[in-house]
Amino acid sequence: MRTTIALLTVIAFVAASFVGCAQRIGDFTLISTKNVDIGGKYKKLDGRYTGEDAKGMLLFIPLGTPNLKTAVDNCIENGKGELITNAVLESSFWTAIVWSEQKFVVTGDVWTKAGTADLLNPQVKIYELRSTSEGLNLVCLTDPSNKVKVDYLASR
Repeated sequence: MRTTIALLTVIAFVAASFVGCAQRIGDFTLISTKNVDIGGKYKKLDGRYTGEDAKGMLLFIPLGTPNLKTAVDNCIENGKGELITNAVLESSFWTAIVWSEQKFVVTGDVWTKAGTADLLNPQVKIYELRSTSEGLNLVCLTDPSNKVKVDYLASR
């Protein structure tokens, strides 16, 4: 009986030691850590991209602090772009007795500046970042009814 109680106590202690949580920080229609040109021409890259920045802790001693800007930079660099639309920002933390980790993750659609070849290619959808009476919009040059409304802009 004592071994069963001791075993259950050890299992409960180990299970309680592996704790973690994650939360969604927010959703942004446009986010960038680079200079974004109003009137600039952009094209959306295929797929969604993710960037993260994580730092560990050893016995509750932080070995650094994760940075949201670095996570955004990593997402933009992974897509080789300039800005992100439909961005989802998340934070997570987990601990396992002596080691812990805190992390920021950014996921979204990456856009890059359109080059001359893109502007001359009718197959490529080019969008222009415009300031309108409704606010900022990424407006398709070939179909102005196709636009991405910028509700929340975060830039440096």
